[in-house]
Amino acid sequence: MERDTFRPWIRAHEVGEYEFCARAWWHRRQGHHSARQEDAEQGRRFHARFAQGRRWGDRLLALAALLLAVGLLVIGRALAFR
Repeated sequence: MERDTFRPWIRAHEVGEYEFCARAWWHRRQGHHSARQEDAEQGRRFHARFAQGRRWGDRLLALAALLLAVGLLVIGRALAFR
């Protein structure tokens, strides 16, 4: 049986790269290199700020859920001992 040379393999680390920025992953797979390194660096900074914002948002959401649970617990205890 002949090996399929037309279908390139996608490596595990590329899945994360694709999830982060599909367009950049595709360009990298095609062997394209940015002639505008300044724009590429600006894009990397944008993505880093975006990821940081997502992490803060996730943390704030977890904190809100925790505070809601504590508040419901306090209200439940107050009503139970009434």
